[in-house]
Amino acid sequence: MNTDTQIFIVEDDAELGQSLQLLFRSAGLVHSRHFSSAIEFLEAMPGLDENLQRPGCLLLDIRLPAMTGTELFTKLKQGHFMWPVIFMTGHGDLQMAVELMHQGAMDYVTKPFDPMLLIAKIKKAGELCQYRLANASFSERHRAKLMLLSGHELQVFEKILANMTNREIAEELKNSTRTIETHRANILKKMSVDSALELAQQHERYKLINLVHN
Repeated sequence: MNTDTQIFIVEDDAELGQSLQLLFRSAGLVHSRHFSSAIEFLEAMPGLDENLQRPGCLLLDIRLPAMTGTELFTKLKQGHFMWPVIFMTGHGDLQMAVELMHQGAMDYVTKPFDPMLLIAKIKKAGELCQYRLANASFSERHRAKLMLLSGHELQVFEKILANMTNREIAEELKNSTRTIETHRANILKKMSVDSALELAQQHERYKLINLVHN
């Protein structure tokens, strides 16, 4: 298990929140923090940017005072919150928990918790978050590289992805083959790749990440 996984617990029962933190520490998960309400968590978020750039999981009670867990979840989704969310629920809220999974929550646990099952879900959430953060970082870097391309280079870029040769691109864009060769070399350099195949693979990954994210 990745013991660096952070766990934010949003639970209005202070005793339960403390018990969960003790459970996580006993499993080697020492980076946990308890929030007594959704509003407290939202107010703390501006100071949590550094934490949220590392793998973590949000353990969120469905029924909270003032702002419910479902309302907080909706608000977080609007802000592209990257951490997986696991809902804590009583048996009477099972149908709601399943619906929340359809809306993007990773999982749910029912009270009283099975400690081993909860730890297993936290482990899975940490791994999922690490994957999401890696994809987000890749997407951001790839987008920044695309912005370095000139308008003409972007035209050539699209033709390269269409598997066209330099001669074919030159004929279509009414340029010399030498000019296209220069553009191709500049594109590969700016995109930090060694070949057209690698360029196509990275751009396909970029498109897939953004398709899933959107």
